[in-house]
Amino acid sequence: MTIEPLSSNVLNYLVWRYLQEAGYGNAALHLSRCWNRDPDSLPFAPNVQPHTLVNLLQDGLWFDKLQAEAGNVDQRYRFGRDHGRPYSVRNGSLLTLDQGVPAHVLAEQANGDGPVQEPPPKRGVKKKSKPKANGVPEPRVPELVNGDAMELDQNGTIHVNNSVREESEAVVSENESPTVAEIPLSTLSIGQSTEIQTETIANLTPSTTFIPGLKHMDKTVEHTSWGPADAPLLLTAGKSLLRINVIGKDPAKVPGVEPLDLEMPMQNYQVTALTWNSATEITVSAREECRNEVGEKMMTDKLIQITEGGEDYRVISSTAGLVNTLRWNKEKELLLSISTDGERGSIKIWKNNHDSIPAWIDFTDTAIFDALWISESAFVVCGINLFKIYEVGDTLTTQRTLETQVTWETLKYEPSSGIIAALGMENQSNYLGILHPDDSLNLQTHEYPDQYPTDLDFRLGTDSTIFSGAPFGNSPSPPILLSSCSMSGVVRMWDANAPFKCIRRLSTTDGSQAFKIAFSPDGGLLAAAGPDAVTVWDVEKREVPIASWRAREWGHDKWDPSVDGEFSLGWDPDGSRLSIALGNQIAIIPVQR
Repeated sequence: MTIEPLSSNVLNYLVWRYLQEAGYGNAALHLSRCWNRDPDSLPFAPNVQPHTLVNLLQDGLWFDKLQAEAGNVDQRYRFGRDHGRPYSVRNGSLLTLDQGVPAHVLAEQANGDGPVQEPPPKRGVKKKSKPKANGVPEPRVPELVNGDAMELDQNGTIHVNNSVREESEAVVSENESPTVAEIPLSTLSIGQSTEIQTETIANLTPSTTFIPGLKHMDKTVEHTSWGPADAPLLLTAGKSLLRINVIGKDPAKVPGVEPLDLEMPMQNYQVTALTWNSATEITVSAREECRNEVGEKMMTDKLIQITEGGEDYRVISSTAGLVNTLRWNKEKELLLSISTDGERGSIKIWKNNHDSIPAWIDFTDTAIFDALWISESAFVVCGINLFKIYEVGDTLTTQRTLETQVTWETLKYEPSSGIIAALGMENQSNYLGILHPDDSLNLQTHEYPDQYPTDLDFRLGTDSTIFSGAPFGNSPSPPILLSSCSMSGVVRMWDANAPFKCIRRLSTTDGSQAFKIAFSPDGGLLAAAGPDAVTVWDVEKREVPIASWRAREWGHDKWDPSVDGEFSLGWDPDGSRLSIALGNQIAIIPVQR
């Protein structure tokens, strides 16, 4: 049986409770400030009984004693009879659980000679209300003074040698430690340490900047996209909206947001797809709703290139159809557009000139949901029972057609290895797909282990060896890191070079849903985000997150996780900021490196 991992939240909470029970209010307050401002809001908090940390440690000592006797060896944990002088700090009068009595009060009661000299803290937190049984408050149980010697007799009774009392008095815990026969030995890890996580997790929430001016406008955000390194701007687009946001990040002042609406030859329109061509050029596809001379509603689709940093534009095509995907080929200056009518897919490729007719066209028998360039002349498309690679030359030819019964919805490509990854669904099952260049005719599939996978991303631009050692060093080739996330709150890291080897399983902040996942541009950080929380890991250093962001720390006037709308996540080009968007809410979150 596997031991339940002792996460940093559980361990910190047990220590926080013990500090309060022992009367060390200032220490408990300092811990909560560095870790969690409201520890009792954690989902497991109601299950923690009084004296849990003491009982847990005492049970461990009992097991160590029994194990030593059974193996005729010395005990691993021996502290002797002399534990030194008890701590003299008794400052917890304002920061103690209702079930506890501060240490300095115990001293006064025991000695009967007036208060001790140490003053109580000047600041504290509101006490928790004590639960009642049948309307009658439960009796208060005296707490243990930090530094007292605790012993457990054969009946499971805790004895306390309190230096402020004239004689030792027995104090029985509300949850008595189990007797020897009750210890489930099969659940204990003999001679091995459990997964203890105690690293500090930075709180990113207070430093958030919100983009103003959208929540109460007749505009709807449906796309967000950061520009290239020489244009670190956030593009927002959607219903009657195409805007560049210049977001300051001077640490000496509050970051400001300067919006700039881009010129469009349309009025009542909706942007359906977009792509950055360069720092000064963007291509968008938009559908405009208009009425003819007799009042009939009509829909027209246009492919538009925004030029001169948003000061000019030109219509590439008015016959491209409803475009759901745009991909720019920087090397060959080719524009790939994908359209669908719900049943069939349409592929069109334009050269970077003023021709209104695409240079190459092809159609598929089923709908296309995603497409990516995988070289200067090749691209891959996926959709309903569709996974196909094309080659652009004098003509547009099919390079490979992979047999599949899965509806593939999301594609990612890793250029250094040539590996393509995809997420899809067949019937009620979800699948992760890998197309490896060493087996280029076989689309390998694996049923996804978590419910409702939502996104995936490759780690690009780094040659890290963090997984080359044990226990991840069995792959014949250097690992290619692929991350994926799900609405179940689980993030997985896979070695795409060894399908389907999951090398790490990570949990999001508070187990929150993850809609999107993305590596930072330099590959050092990984972010997973959903409407309620954002989690950031440093993949080079540790499995525990380095930072988190929680929506509940803001009022609904700033961020409401329950609103409907498209959710997006993105890194700015230098990896110093994250953007998340939900509906017309856009938050910019600085990430300290």
